[in-house]
Amino acid sequence: MKIVIAIQLNENRTYTKTDNWERAKWLHFSNPSPEEIYFLKKEHEIPSDFIIDVLDRYEVPRQELYQNEKGEKFHLLIVLYSKVKKQLENYREYQTLPLAIIVSDNQIFTISSETPLFLKDIYENKSKLHSNILRGNHIVLDILWELTHSFILDIAEIDHTREEMEKNIVSTTKNEAFYQLIAIHKNLVYFNTGISKNHIIIRSLIESDIYSDDVNGKSLLHDIKILSNQAEVMVHEANQMIDQLSEVFSSVIANNLNNIMKFLTSLTIVLTIPTIIGAFWGMNVGLPIDRSPFAFIILVIISILLSIGTIYWLKKKDYL
Repeated sequence: MKIVIAIQLNENRTYTKTDNWERAKWLHFSNPSPEEIYFLKKEHEIPSDFIIDVLDRYEVPRQELYQNEKGEKFHLLIVLYSKVKKQLENYREYQTLPLAIIVSDNQIFTISSETPLFLKDIYENKSKLHSNILRGNHIVLDILWELTHSFILDIAEIDHTREEMEKNIVSTTKNEAFYQLIAIHKNLVYFNTGISKNHIIIRSLIESDIYSDDVNGKSLLHDIKILSNQAEVMVHEANQMIDQLSEVFSSVIANNLNNIMKFLTSLTIVLTIPTIIGAFWGMNVGLPIDRSPFAFIILVIISILLSIGTIYWLKKKDYL
C-alpha cells in the first residue's frame, strides 16, 4: 500500500515527510485506492462514509463525530476548496472539491480526490502560519487557514480579470467577453457556496470551545474566522460588481446594435435618392432635359448634390 503523504510534526514546529506512517502525525490520501480505503477501515476503524463521501465532488461541508468499539473518537470535517478547472488565455475556470479532515486521538487524516496546492505549502513549511503551529490539532487550523486564504487569492484573481474586462469591454470581441462573464459567474457561484458552508464549520468550531484551554489555538481559530468573513465579503462584492458589469455589457451591445441599425437606415435613405430620380427619368413619357445630350451627367450631379445634402442633414440631426 502506498500512502501519498506521511508527515511528522517536529519539536521545532516544522513538518517533515516520514516513511514511518505509524508514528506520523498526519496522513494524507489522494484519491485513495480500495487497498488504502480498506487500511483506513480495518486498521483505524474509520467509518467507510467518512472516506468515500469525500470522493463525491458534489459533497457539501459537514462535521460528524464517531466513536469506534475501542473507544477511539473520530471527528470528521468536510470542507470545500477551490481548484483551477480550466486555464484559458485571459481567464480561469474554477471548481470546488471536498476535502475530508479526520481527527483521531493520535493522528490526523486528510482525504481528497486530488492533493490541493495549499496542502503542499503546509507540509513543505511554506505556510505563512508556520511560526504559529504547535502540536496536535493546530495542523487542522493551519489547513483551514490556508484553504480560506486560497479562496481570497482566487477571488482577487477574478477581480483582476473583471477589471481588465472593464478596460476592454468596448474593443473586446463579443464572444470572448460573453464566455468570460459566464466563467466568472460560475466561479462565484462555486466560491459563494464553498466559503459560506465552510464558514458554518468554522463558527461551529468556535462555538464548541474545542480550543478553550489553548490560547494559541483559540487565537488562530479567531484569525481564521476573520479571514473567512473577509472571503465572504469579497465574494459578495464580486457578485455585485459582475452583475453590474453584465448590465453594462448588455447596454454596450444594445448601443452598438442601435448604432449599426442607425447607420444602415441612414445609408438606405441616401441610396434611395438616386434610385428615385433614376426611376422618374426612366419612364416612357416626356420629361425635362430628356433630349439633352448632357441629361445623364445632369441627373448624376443632381443625385450627388441631393445625397450630400441629405448626409449633411442626417449628420446635423445626429442620425448618422
